[in-house]
This record gives sequence, C-alpha cells and structure tokens, in this order.
Amino acid sequence: MEKMLFLFLFLVSLCGPVYPLAPHKPQADTFLDSLAHKLKLETWERDEVPCLESVLNVLENVKNHTLWATWIWNANSLPSGNYYGSFKHHASYDQCLKPPWLHTHPQLKTKYCFADFLLSDDNQHVKRLADHDPYGSTSEYINSVTPSGMPVNHIMWGVCIPASCTSPAVSKLSRVVYEAATFSSIASDVTVKHCQEAGESPPYSTGFYIFIALIVSLVVTAAASTYYRMHVSSEEESSNSLMTIITKSFNIFKNQEDLVKVNKDEIRVMNGMRFLTAAIIVEIHVVFYMSISGIGNLMDIDAFLESVGGLLLHFDLFVDTFFTMSGLLHIKGLMGKRQNLLNVLWKRYIRLIGPFALIVLYLISVSKHLNPGPALLGLEETEVCEQYWLKSLLLMNSDVRHICHDVTWYLACDYQLAILGTLLFYFYQKNRGFGFVTYAIVAVFSMIIPGVLTYLFNLPGVLFTDYGKYVIHYREAWQHSLLYTPSYSRASPYIVGVAMGYIMSIYKPADYRKSISKKWSIVGVAVSFIAFLVTLALGYILRLREHDPIDAVVVAATSRIFWAAAICCIIGMCEYGTVPIVSHILGWSVFTPLSRLSYGIYMIHPLIIQRHKLVQRSAHLFDSFCLIYDAVGTVGLSIGLGYAMWLFVEAPLINITNQLLFNKSKDTQPDKSRGENGIQHQNGVAKTKVLLNGTESDKNRGENGIKHQNGNAKTKVS
Repeated sequence: MEKMLFLFLFLVSLCGPVYPLAPHKPQADTFLDSLAHKLKLETWERDEVPCLESVLNVLENVKNHTLWATWIWNANSLPSGNYYGSFKHHASYDQCLKPPWLHTHPQLKTKYCFADFLLSDDNQHVKRLADHDPYGSTSEYINSVTPSGMPVNHIMWGVCIPASCTSPAVSKLSRVVYEAATFSSIASDVTVKHCQEAGESPPYSTGFYIFIALIVSLVVTAAASTYYRMHVSSEEESSNSLMTIITKSFNIFKNQEDLVKVNKDEIRVMNGMRFLTAAIIVEIHVVFYMSISGIGNLMDIDAFLESVGGLLLHFDLFVDTFFTMSGLLHIKGLMGKRQNLLNVLWKRYIRLIGPFALIVLYLISVSKHLNPGPALLGLEETEVCEQYWLKSLLLMNSDVRHICHDVTWYLACDYQLAILGTLLFYFYQKNRGFGFVTYAIVAVFSMIIPGVLTYLFNLPGVLFTDYGKYVIHYREAWQHSLLYTPSYSRASPYIVGVAMGYIMSIYKPADYRKSISKKWSIVGVAVSFIAFLVTLALGYILRLREHDPIDAVVVAATSRIFWAAAICCIIGMCEYGTVPIVSHILGWSVFTPLSRLSYGIYMIHPLIIQRHKLVQRSAHLFDSFCLIYDAVGTVGLSIGLGYAMWLFVEAPLINITNQLLFNKSKDTQPDKSRGENGIQHQNGVAKTKVLLNGTESDKNRGENGIKHQNGNAKTKVS
C-alpha cells in the first residue's frame, strides 16, 4: 500500500501542477493587445490623438465582443492576392457606411478611406524578374514588376475607421495594422487621398437641376415639334421663321428618317467600318476600366498578352481608323462644293460640342449622385471636369491629367486636325502647287515628330508594351500627353485619309465603278488585312525583343501610316472594284443608322462602363466570356442612349446649324415655293433650274459630259 501511494505522488510530481478550469483564469496577450501596443508606440500629433483614442476604444470593445466595435472590425479585411496582381482591396464598403444605428448613435459614426500603399523601401530599383525562385526573398519579388509592367509593390486598401480620424492618422493606423497583421515592416509609404463618411451624401447643386430641366425641355421640345409638323403644312409658313427652323430641326420623324437615309455619294463600306471600330473600342475600354478599378487575376492578363493577346498591345491603332475616315470625308466634302471654310469648321465644332457639353454637365453635377462605390473614390473624373471643363469644351486639351471625360481627347485631336486639313485645302485653292508642297511637308513631319520624340525620351515604339505602367495609372503617365493624345501624334493617319479623300473627289466612284478587276480587288483587300495583322503584331514583337531605339523610332513613325493605308485600300477596292464578301458585310444596310450613332456610342459608353464596373465591391475577373458579355451589353445600352442623343441633341443641332449657315433661300418672293436663283422648293426638296448660254442643262448630265441614269455613269465618247 505504501508503494502504491509513493508511485502516485511520483507521477503527480512529473505531471506538474494541475489548474482547475476556473472562469477567472488570466488571459494571455492577444493580437488586439499587440496591435494596441504598436499603435501607442507611434508618434501622434495633437489633432491625431482623438483618432488614436477612438481606435483603442474599438479594439477594447472588440475583445469584449461589443456589437458596434465588432461591426467596425469585421468590416475590415486584409489585402489578399496582391502577389497575383490584385492591387485594389475594398473590404466591406457597405457594412462600414451603413450600420443600423447610424442615425440613433451618431457618436459611433465611421468613415471609409482608401489608402495607397507602397510596399517597399527600395522603389528606385524595381525590376522585371526573368524567373521566380520559390526559395528566394519576398522583398525581391515585391520589388519587381509583372510581365505587363504592373508593379507588385503597390496596393490600394479600403479601411473602415472611426469618423474622428484625419487622413494623416489613417495613414499611420493602416500602416501599423498592415505590418502587424502580415508580420512585415515593408509598408514604407501610405497615402490617404479619399475618404467617405457614413451618412454623408453630396448636396444637389444647381447644376443637377439644370441638367434635369435641360433633358426634360429637349424631350418636350422634340415631342411638341413633331406634333406641330404633323398638323401644320410647310406652305402655310415662312421657311426662315424661328418656329419653322426649331420645329423642323426637332421633328422626331424627320430625324429618324435622316438616321436611316442613304445619302448621295455615300461610301457605304465606311458605315460598317465606323460601327465595328466603335464596338472594338468599347471592348478595349471594358478591359481598361476593369484594370483601373482592380482585377483579381491580373496575372492572367499577362498570360493572355504573352499569347494571342499580344496582337492587341498596339490597340491604339483602332482609333486611327476614325482619324483616317475623318480626313477622307472632310476633304471630300470640301472638294465637293464651294463653301465658306469658317462655316464648315463652325458646323463641325457645334456638332461635336453639343453631346460633349451635355456629358460634361452630367459628370460635374449628376454622376456623383448615381455612382456610389468604393472604386469611384479613387477616380478623379468629377474633380477634373470641375476644374478644366472650359478648356475641354474649347477642344484645346490633350493633357491626360486635365481631360474631362477620358475618351474626349479624340475630339480635341480630331478638330485640330480638321483645322489643319482646312488650311491645306485653302492653300490648294489659292495655288495648287503650293498646296501639294504644303501637304508633302506636313506628311513628312507627321512621321518625323513621333519618331524624334520617341528617340529623345527613350520610349518604346508601342507605348502599351508596358500595359500595367501606362494603363493602370494612366493620368500619371506623362508619356500619354507626349505621344498618345496630341494631334501631331495622330496626324499621319489623318493625312493619309486626306489623300484618299482628294483621290475620290477627283475620280468619283460613281464614274469609275468596277474599274479595278475582281482579282486585284481581292488581292488588295487581302494585303490590307495582312497589313492590319502585321501592324498590330508590332507591339508583341517589340515586347519580345530587347529595346532598340532604332526599332522604336521606325515603328512610332510608320505604324499609323501603314494602318491608315490599309484602311484606305479596303475602301478603294470596295468602291472601285469588286470585293464580294467584305463589301457586302461592311455595306450592310443595318450599319447605316449604327454608323451615324457611332459618335453617341463613343461618347456614352464610358459612362455605362463606369457605372457598371466602378460600383462593384470586389475585384473583377478577367475572363473571355465575361468580357464579351460586358461588351455586348455595353454596346446595346450605348446604342439605345446614342439613339436618344441623336434624336434630341445631335440631329437638332445639325439641322439648326445647316439652316443658319448653309440655307441660302430667302423668303422674299411672292411665290413661297420659289427661292433665289430659280431654286424651286417642293415638299422640302430643292429643284434647281440652271440656264447656261440660254440652254437648259441636262438634269441627268454630270461633269465632263458624263451622263448619269439611275445612279449609273454612262459616258459617250465622240
């Protein structure tokens, strides 16, 4: 018995002391205690102390499982996935800003802030890694960039904190929390630029009510004008009265007819080109806005660009299609008839500025009420528009930092090139030889300037070979303002279009239809498509090669020329030759109205994408099906809103401008159906009777003795 007792005491001594499961057992330090200790070690300014006290109060109440504090703590989440390219982390935006006690306990109010983190103290030595060593240092990986040029050491993190915290206090707080939670000390720089307080909403400004009133007045005016034109005959009123001009300009039925009408000498294949280009640009901008608002699997974009997606690195060429067609149509219109050149430029400005002004008013006064979301806190669109709206509306802005409505750099560039084209035509009118010499000089400089700038600033021949560098933070990339948005960088495709427009005005397609054989037409189109692929592939080729200044200069100087030449070749082959499939597709009648809506689609689609992408609370997914789905939906909505823009804004402005600047009829004759110079009006159509040497001209005979019948040119040679 004594032996058994001794053995029991021996075993107890080996096991050590035994404590009962008492509820008053002292609690060991937790992560919250450690975090509170680290926060106290920071240096806090006098105005930052209330924030520190509020945060420590939150942490203490989280330990006690108090609802309001746990609600705030739970609304935060650590960044994850940033090693795979996910650089925006939103936490729980709605939980932070919409607690159930927001209005009953204002002392518990919170705010949501976006903190910009630089996760490195060696930002000057960021480099691209050829291979990744899984046993290497984390800091080496963080100080690298992805193959697309996206830096790994930069993230944006949404945090939910007490409302008493100022931006500098939030910077310190978020840095300490990140370092404590990730067991690192690499958050070298944290900047807080945007915060939103719970229950805070922007006041409705005067501009908001002006926008609503303007939209209502445009719709009411259009409806009233349509009703008026249905019940009042044109013969009962003066054609130059203000009532007639307004009601005819806003007539919905007339504007609808103008939308689908095929005009004389219209180049139908350009309708398909214009709309399809607009649709491609919509798809590109879907990816663009996804990128700037955060993609969770950004590394998959790198993999895509390493494969077939590399052909899209030179995607900026698609916009050059618009510039090429713009130059072609502008010169073709000037060559077609004699007109006041200043009036032509004024009409073009009015046509561009109407929808743009409406969108600027929307961005300044309305968009902030309709787009609640965490990603919008970092988007400076409204602030930029408020500061630089006048410069943008004057079409003088090519600096990406100051462009109101991102895509409208194109408007300023196109209008400036239209002025250049008008000057070239003016010199040609005065002296044909001088006009040709001036054109040649401009054409040469349109290639030299981009090439020289590329060489001087050691830039890549295709900017977007470093996709992450020039897209993710596009407003900070000065290279855009140097080589992407200025008119001198886009002059070469416009100049090619000018040459094609001149050729088509001298050799009218109606007179030279099918003058090129079917064989050579097909060969020409095939070569053009090959040129498209090769030119697009230049971005991928340059990305694979080591940077060579000569390669970069040649590509920057000539790639847009070849693209524009291929566009003009397809137009020429379809107009002067026979291209069975391509001409039928591009000339499809459905593209006629869609082409006229392309400007509205171009202007409106970014607003739709922003509304859809920038209000989401989590990172986007880069997936081919999702991209197509988003693009189709965006194009569909853009067509609908573009149609409304056409009926109520674009078409009325065009009609009013034509009436005021280009309508030469005077209502001075007793006979209301007859205007000046023997121009007789019947049912709104002008019929002209011109006497030459006392003989009435043959109505079916055109220039140079070419007789037209049923739209076909018949030439009689004696």
